Formats: sequence, structure tokens, C-alpha cells
Amino acid sequence: VMHPDLYWAGMETQVRLGQWATRYELDEMQHHLQCWTSVFNVVSVICNHWTPPHRDPKSFDIMTTTGIYQPVVMDFMNLGIKFLYDSGSMLASSCRLVRHYMNVEEGNQIVTAWYMRDSIHNFVGTPNTEYAKYDRVNI
Repeated sequence: VMHPDLYWAGMETQVRLGQWATRYELDEMQHHLQCWTSVFNVVSVICNHWTPPHRDPKSFDIMTTTGIYQPVVMDFMNLGIKFLYDSGSMLASSCRLVRHYMNVEEGNQIVTAWYMRDSIHNFVGTPNTEYAKYDRVNI
């Protein structure tokens, strides 16, 4: 577990969503929540996409890629780190802090990005947690 407080907040959010769905007799939603196996409450699917340098207004991302394509580099700009982002690769980071981008020039690539939305936590009243943060260190 990369961030225990966010993990438990995600678990609590899933439980509270299930209780909400039961209260309002949303049986189909309740069924899908029982099948959802992740603490993350959102998954985005991105296909053959160039992303400009950006930060995401969310917590941790876990990004997995698959497909047949030329080598792609995921650049974590403000860290000065570049990753070869081959098919089957998985990267996890605090994309709220890390400025990143990638470019697919040739081939077919699918990226799944798993993350949490604050609005869902707020909807069910899950207490807010601290996100990852950093302090300047004098070495």
C-alpha cells in the first residue's frame, strides 16, 4: 500500500457507496459495487493519445499500458526521470505533484489510469486525508 490513509479512505468510500445504494434501492449499482475490486473509484481508458505536460488534480495514479506500438517514453519532468513505457508496463505516482507526459507516434496503445475522485469521497462523507506532499530538504 503506497499511501495507507488514502487506501482506507477508498475502502470506506466503497462501503458508504454500497450503503447509499442499498438505502435508495439501487440494486444494479449495489451489484456492480460488490464486483468492483479496487480501492480506486475511477478508471479512465486512454487510446493512442499524446498528453501534454500536466499534473492531475487527483491522488495517486496507477497507469497500465498495453498494445502494439513503437517505444514510448513517460517523462516525469519535474523529477528528471524518463521511463520506457512498453506494453505491459505499470507506473504509479502522485500525479498531483509529478508533472508528466507521453506521446504515442505509431501503433496502438491503451492506457488504463486508476485513481480516486474527491467528489465521490465528499458525496458519501468520507473524511479527507492528506495527499502526498514534499518539503524542501537542505543537503
